[in-house]
Amino acid sequence: MYTITIVGLGLIGGSLAKALKGCPDTTVYGINHRKSVVDMAVADRVIANCGESDDEILQKSDMVILCLYPSLCVDFVKEHIKNFKKGALLTDVCGIKEKFVADINSVIRPDMEFVGAHPMAGREVYGYVNSLPTLFNNCNFLITPTPDNTEQSIKCVEKLAKYVGAKKIVRISPHDHDEMIAYTSQLMHVIAVALCDNKHIEIASNFSAGSLRDCTRVAVINEILWSELFIENKDALCILIDEMKASLDKIENAIKAEDYDTLKAIMKRATEAKLKYLNGETHMKPIM
Repeated sequence: MYTITIVGLGLIGGSLAKALKGCPDTTVYGINHRKSVVDMAVADRVIANCGESDDEILQKSDMVILCLYPSLCVDFVKEHIKNFKKGALLTDVCGIKEKFVADINSVIRPDMEFVGAHPMAGREVYGYVNSLPTLFNNCNFLITPTPDNTEQSIKCVEKLAKYVGAKKIVRISPHDHDEMIAYTSQLMHVIAVALCDNKHIEIASNFSAGSLRDCTRVAVINEILWSELFIENKDALCILIDEMKASLDKIENAIKAEDYDTLKAIMKRATEAKLKYLNGETHMKPIM
C-alpha cells in the first residue's frame, strides 16, 4: 500500500485529496493547522486520518505533497525533518520554483528527494469547502526536476498528475518555469489588480459588455499568497512589467499622434500572436 500525505487542505490540497479518492493501492492522509478542516475531509472520506499526530502520519508517508504558501512549506519541512519516512518523496504545488526548490533541497535529509511541481489550476474562491475533485481535469501540470532527481521519482509525480486529471504534463527547469509563469500568470494578476485599482471600477457595472469582467477575472486575489509570489519572483516579473509599460507607451504615443498606421500594425501583430497561441504554435525551452 502506497501512502500519500497532503499538507494543507485548502483549495488545491483539498482538491488533490478529493481527486485521489479511490486511487488503487493508495492511502491518503491529510495535515492541516485547523482540525475542523481535517474533520471535514475525514467526513468526506477523502483522507484516512484516525487521530494520529502529524509526525505519526509523516513517519508512514511515501509521498508528501506540500500545499502551503512557499515560506510555510520550508518551515514545515524544517520543523518535521526528523519525522519524514526514510526515502520519502516530497513534491509541492507552489507557483514559484527556482528559489523555492533550492530552499527545500537545502533542508531535506540526504535520504529524501524533492521534485517540484505546479498544477496550473485554481478558482476565485479558497479553502477546503470550495475544493473540487475535478479541479485538475485537463489542466497543464508543470514538473521542475533538477539534475539531482531520479527518473523514478519524476515519473512518480507524473503518475500523480495523470491520475488527478492533468491533460498535459511538462518538464521544465525551475528557472524557466519562473520566467514563463511571470508572464502567463503573475503579470496577468498584476494587470487585473491595476485595472481594479482605478476609480472607474466603482460605476463600471452599467457600462461593460464583458471585456472588463474578462480582463479582471483574477483580481479577486489572496493578497498574502500573491504578495509572496510576486516578491519571490521579482526579477522576472519586473522585467515583464517594464515591457508592458513600453508596449502601453507605444500605443499611447500612436493614439496621441493620431497615427493610424502604427496602431493598426500593433493590433495586427497582436492578433497574429494571439491566433498562434490559440492554435498551440508554441516552442518549449530545453529543460536543462
